[in-house]
Amino acid sequence: MARQRSNDLFPTDHPVSAEELIGRDADVGEIATTLAGGASVVVAGPRRTGKTSVCDAVLGRLAEQGMYTVAIDLFRIATAAELAEALVAETLSNRSAVRRALHQTRRAGRVVADALQTSAIVRSKTQLGEDLEIAFQPGLAARDPERYVDYALGLPARIAAADGKQVVVFFDEFQEIASPQQPYGDADRLTKRMRAIFQRSSGVSFLFAGSVEHLMRDLFTPSQRALHQFGGFHALRPIDVDAWTAGLTERFAADDCTVEETALARIVTYGELHPRTTMLLAQKSHLTTVELETRTVDLAIVEQGLVAALRADRVSHEQTIGRIRHLHKLGLVVAERLARGEPVYPGLPRGSVRRALEGLRDAAIIESRGRGDWRFTSPLLRRYIADFRPFE
Repeated sequence: MARQRSNDLFPTDHPVSAEELIGRDADVGEIATTLAGGASVVVAGPRRTGKTSVCDAVLGRLAEQGMYTVAIDLFRIATAAELAEALVAETLSNRSAVRRALHQTRRAGRVVADALQTSAIVRSKTQLGEDLEIAFQPGLAARDPERYVDYALGLPARIAAADGKQVVVFFDEFQEIASPQQPYGDADRLTKRMRAIFQRSSGVSFLFAGSVEHLMRDLFTPSQRALHQFGGFHALRPIDVDAWTAGLTERFAADDCTVEETALARIVTYGELHPRTTMLLAQKSHLTTVELETRTVDLAIVEQGLVAALRADRVSHEQTIGRIRHLHKLGLVVAERLARGEPVYPGLPRGSVRRALEGLRDAAIIESRGRGDWRFTSPLLRRYIADFRPFE
């Protein structure tokens, strides 16, 4: 019988569907309930911990309840004009006839609509304003980005009122708003405009997700910030051992694989409950069974899976180590001590160590779990630095 693909069973590098989530039901339910109740939510945490997958599942659940949903990934948007265009297009896509016209426009580079779609576009302009034309004329928003961004930010409330629907707007990687490169203009000015528009947006709730937690908290926590307390923070729960055990067992079984209890426990231990790391270890362990033509996962298979996972991420890890070297002259020394569980300050200037830690934090390589408690955001990177350099 043909084997299933390891990456299909254990996806690692893209958001997964709601059906593929392991141990996230409570998070999805709580966030969906809060948004449906009209409040806004902030989800902050390191990359590759499942934030986007959880938020996508939330939007799917709310859409099933009849709400309009809008999803904007700021990693994919380079300028204020593109932000305006994307937000208008995603909002309008909740109207099926307009969605088809938008799809055809993107394919043809111009408006190509049948009579029904043309009527829907005309009606939408009448209800929502002529400025929605930016969705059908790429580049138009660049003529006056600030004007069109303001229009786009207010559009969800307009369509909510026009259609009698609740709208949920999801901004992924929202910390990009405060990027030093200022891709959307001055961050303070933009967030003040957002606050002014959002707080008048009846019928709309907002979901903000970001992978640089300290930047997200700086945007939403200090009293002088425009978005102060605009949304409540929701910390994703760690996926516990029982959930991982059940979820991984089910996925191995989908390829008729038997997993020894000790081997499964080793995968979970090595993964440190980190979603992407745990899934990658399971993926590489499964791939090893395919290569060895066995359907039994034992401890030896898992150890080979660990080596394969480290090899797979080696280039990424070396690139990160290069970044660490440039962050601070003591960056790699401090990172190596943290990776090995050693005290970071002995024999080094305290001020320099503190600045090195802050640099590692700002680069999202480590995170603080409390005073003096620093953790790597990637368990595999920690292991690579601690045990496998040089790794051949």
